[in-house]
Amino acid sequence: MKNRHPEILSFGEILFDVIGGTPYLGGAPLNLAVHLQQLGAKSHIVSAVGNDELGRTALAELAGRNLDTSMIAVLDKYPTGTVSVTLDEHKIPAYTFGNDTAYDHIPAPHFSGNADLFCFGTLAQRAEESRATLGKLRNRLQCPFFYDVNLRQNFYSREVLEDSLNSADLIKLNEEEIVVLAEMFSLKPEPAEFSRKFNIGTVILTLGPKGCKVYSDGETITSPATEVKVVSTVGAGDAFSAAFLYHWLTGDSLQNSADAGNALAAVIAGQEGAI
Repeated sequence: MKNRHPEILSFGEILFDVIGGTPYLGGAPLNLAVHLQQLGAKSHIVSAVGNDELGRTALAELAGRNLDTSMIAVLDKYPTGTVSVTLDEHKIPAYTFGNDTAYDHIPAPHFSGNADLFCFGTLAQRAEESRATLGKLRNRLQCPFFYDVNLRQNFYSREVLEDSLNSADLIKLNEEEIVVLAEMFSLKPEPAEFSRKFNIGTVILTLGPKGCKVYSDGETITSPATEVKVVSTVGAGDAFSAAFLYHWLTGDSLQNSADAGNALAAVIAGQEGAI
């Protein structure tokens, strides 16, 4: 896939991270789409917001970033998603999510394009309606699938994780998540194990200040983290994914893709807010 302007379809939550009382637009699938757009891809986000002030703020900000908003539903019955974020002494976030929000009710969009990559995560699958929409999209699309495991609170099940892993061509998970999944599926906590078990071509393991490890088609590479004075790690993983995927889609090497991911993650870790 050496597409100089790859077209990306990202599915899932749009929400506001409330950090220190200040709301910042975010949500992993949205963060990913925004960063990919800034890197030169053509990004689309499939999601939903409420017909409320936060929803209007989100749409206006995304339009200002030239991101396609045509597949973001505006729902009258449900509020725009929010999550309260607290940071520990190492600037590592803990999240408390609002319930029954717009992104739990994402309707099926009209999409007639040819995506080069479809991206999805776990959180938006916590609700039946959005999970059904995701299933429809995966059945319709003929492109590689990227799954960001991104476990949050207790909003996941073995069934959802197994289904997601089995459908993915690339996955990303962090050092805490790989332990959870390894125990769940009786695997060693190594990327190669997940590749073999679920027939996944590329498995990305992010390691925070230790960088990352990537297993792809029998090859394992490592990449050190880029040094930065950390302000908040909220969204750093999404920035990593965006830079990695953009370089990978445009034909760069696995090593250069991982290095680019760590570099952009450091930029985001050095600021408040995920985009």
